[in-house]
Formats: sequence, C-alpha cells, structure tokens
Amino acid sequence: MGERNDNEDGMDETLRFPSKVDWWLPVLLGVVLMSAPVSLALGARHTPFTPATLAILVASWVIPVGLLGWMFADTTYVIDGAVLRVHCGPMRIVVPLETITRIERGSHIRSGLTLSLSRLCIRYGRFKEVLISPKDRQGFIRAIVARVPNVVLEDLDEYR
Repeated sequence: MGERNDNEDGMDETLRFPSKVDWWLPVLLGVVLMSAPVSLALGARHTPFTPATLAILVASWVIPVGLLGWMFADTTYVIDGAVLRVHCGPMRIVVPLETITRIERGSHIRSGLTLSLSRLCIRYGRFKEVLISPKDRQGFIRAIVARVPNVVLEDLDEYR
C-alpha cells in the first residue's frame, strides 16, 4: 500500500501514493526536449545569435524542463485525514473525501494530473472530476473505500 504516517486513529493516517509512470513518457519527453538544443546548435552554424536572443531561447527551454522535472518529482496522491490531496508539480487539488461519489477507470483521452495512461477518474462534488494514476491502484481504491464506504466503483468491483 502507499507510504503510511500513522496517527492514533487508523482513519486519520496519512497515506501517500506515488504516480505510476509509463515507460515511454520519459523517453518521449527526453527526445522532444533534446531536439531544442540540437536544433539551436545546428541553427547557430548558419545564423549568429545575439545575447538577448540566446537568453530567450535558453529560458524557453529551461522553464519547460524545470516544470516537467517538478511534475516527475512530485506527482503524488495523498489521503490526509478527511481530504485527498492531488499534487502534480505546481498544480494542487484538494478533494474532501465526503464529496467523492464515484471512482471509475479513466479511459478519457484528455489529460489529467497523471504520468500514465492507466488512470482513475475520481468524481466528486456536483460536476467535478480529477484524473489520477496511482502506482498502487488497489491500495489507493481500498483506502478510499475504507473512508468513503458509499463510493460507487464503476467497473472496479475487483478492488472492493
């Protein structure tokens, strides 16, 4: 199961679930990110860069690399007391556990706070949802079900 920090009451413990990372994602991002410096080096042979142009080009590469690095280093899903905290780099979502109504397989093509295509869709509140991809899917679902017994598991009954 996720990393635990126990309190006196078992339901108040903090559980941390790291994100699953698909093998191809770092490879794809590495190729894409390395194409920028390679193209700059090839372009510099034909067109000289001014210091200002070079600074803009470097910043336009360093900032995305930093954000992606932050996302890889800090995409976690934390069950902390009465809330689910979703962290993905600079993005943060807090979901009160009592508002979670449904968990289903996240087969949506749109992006979420995940590093994998093996996703769960957490529906909460009236019309809100967040896509996540915990590495320990079974442990995550069991932890939510233990705290929100009435949650509907759509096509996930094997985890109940």
